[in-house]
Amino acid sequence: MERSLLYILFLLLPMTLSAGSKTQQLRQKLDNLLAQRNTLINNKNKDINRLKKNLTTSENTLKLLQTYEQLFEEYYVFQFDSAMTYLNKGIKLAQETQNTYYYNSNLISKAELLSIGGLYSEAIHEIEQVDTTVLDKAQRFEFYFSLFRIHTYWADFCNDKTYTPMHRLKAQDYLKKAMPFCDETDKSYEYYLGEYAVFVLNNPQSARTHYIKAIKQLPQNSRFYAMSCFALSGSYGNEGNADKQEEFLLLSSISDIENCTMENFALQNLAMYIFEHNKDELDLAQQYIQTALEDAHFYNNRLRIIEISSKLPVIVSSYQQTLNQRNKVQMIAIIVISLLFLFLLSAVFYIVKQTKRLSLQQQELQKNNNQLSELNTQQKELNMQLHDLNALLVDTNSKRERLAKLYIDLCAKYIARLKKQQTLVKRKIKANQTIELLSQLSSERLSEEDAATFLSRFDKAFLDFYPDFTEELNNLLLPEGKIQNKSSDKLTTEQRIMALIRLGVKESAEIADLLFYSPQTIYNYRSVLKGKAINKETFEEEVMKLCRVIGKPSSD
Repeated sequence: MERSLLYILFLLLPMTLSAGSKTQQLRQKLDNLLAQRNTLINNKNKDINRLKKNLTTSENTLKLLQTYEQLFEEYYVFQFDSAMTYLNKGIKLAQETQNTYYYNSNLISKAELLSIGGLYSEAIHEIEQVDTTVLDKAQRFEFYFSLFRIHTYWADFCNDKTYTPMHRLKAQDYLKKAMPFCDETDKSYEYYLGEYAVFVLNNPQSARTHYIKAIKQLPQNSRFYAMSCFALSGSYGNEGNADKQEEFLLLSSISDIENCTMENFALQNLAMYIFEHNKDELDLAQQYIQTALEDAHFYNNRLRIIEISSKLPVIVSSYQQTLNQRNKVQMIAIIVISLLFLFLLSAVFYIVKQTKRLSLQQQELQKNNNQLSELNTQQKELNMQLHDLNALLVDTNSKRERLAKLYIDLCAKYIARLKKQQTLVKRKIKANQTIELLSQLSSERLSEEDAATFLSRFDKAFLDFYPDFTEELNNLLLPEGKIQNKSSDKLTTEQRIMALIRLGVKESAEIADLLFYSPQTIYNYRSVLKGKAINKETFEEEVMKLCRVIGKPSSD
């Protein structure tokens, strides 16, 4: 019996090692792609710019409609606003030229794009304008499948017991209507069968079979490949197979990055998976969720930003707790080393005393000197350890700087959201437009009181971290250009701009959003202040090097 168990263990061991090795390889590939993210985005933009040249060189209406469609496909999961721009251009041109095919095609695409942005009522309004009597087979499939997606997204958004089931039933009905028109020769056909098995047949095993067939047929940089992998991760996660869940989350995230898909869901789910299953890798979870948030901002998906922002504080809080625990361990190590150092000093004192006592005995003196030399060597090693610990503390300070920037960014975003929701609710309730209240968004600026509160808190938080910032900033300016503060706990507008640059926020547009000015105003402030600098060419680089030590040691 024991031999049989050992034999089984030996058989399973290579499979376990292989699974672990595959996960590590996928993680390494994902990290490498994240490091090359800017290059991938630049290549994507180059492809888009090549397409845009066709708009200036071609006067053929059909060619223009085709180019608008291609540009929409490029922007579809890359940038929401740009995708919407070329859809509207296509709709306008198709109306002017009475091209029914492209008019209906663009309306269907616009409805699905609006649903991605959370504008569900608007999406239904757009798709209702489609003349279904003139649709061909492919367009009929896109028409019904878009309605399926709209109601699926709407159901996920509601997340309640009243409206979610209603939208689920509508989505199921439209998927049933779509499948007879699906092209069986399409490489993504198996993906659609998987969706049908999940939402209509409620058969997870059959769905998994179709998704696996889909990823075997589709290229890895395909959006349908990424969606199939994401669906498989959920399937394996539901049955408790964590290894497979992580593997397909990694594959989906890799495919999204290769395809420059900014409207993604896999990376933030991967971050939450790591957060829930691997507490010792919180720094990795924090990195992934931060990247997902940056992608949502890049795509301009408001719902995804809110969704990620609700998860981000949980990971950041746990990450901060981990850092605090590491700091405690370091402090204990410093105390122990200090005690050892005191012991070493006592030993040295004893040796010196013994040396004086045995000065007439040369041999004993030599022996004591050798001991003293050995102890000095140990002391140097301890000093090197102290140096390493100090380096760790400096690294911790650097991480706190990043957390400070994150905190400031979140504060600004939450203030904007609260104001937007307040205005929207008042207006829509007065107009008795409660249904539209769920989807419409507002872009009004903050009230002066809220803005002043945020700036006051920003000043206090920043000066708590960098109490010497105003003095060090003045050291970079000419005597006649030095900034005089009316209050010791408040920053001037010029100082706030430089404070944000010190924290790594260098774009005038981003600074304008945070300080409630226009980008041009921020640019003017920066130009004026740079003109007062001692070294104008390197002024902002020198600002980023100010206050290398955060705050002052606590009196506690």
